[in-house]
Amino acid sequence: MSSYQYRCAVCGITWDEVTNRRQAEQERDRHRREAHDGGVPDGDGIRAQDSEPWPGRGVLLAGLLVMLFVMYSSWHGQ
Repeated sequence: MSSYQYRCAVCGITWDEVTNRRQAEQERDRHRREAHDGGVPDGDGIRAQDSEPWPGRGVLLAGLLVMLFVMYSSWHGQ
């Protein structure tokens, strides 16, 4: 699942993450109206971010559990 953030490079502001692109577009449009008289500032944009970058937390957790199992087995197998 992706989240979105609007960033205005001119103002140096990045808005909080929102769950859909439409919300980010609304934040962008409101900011453009209020801070830039409706103009499009250079460098503004909406970034999509994966909420679970590769490798995901599930993959890391599974790897950790396998590693702990192997260590436990080697200690108690002697």
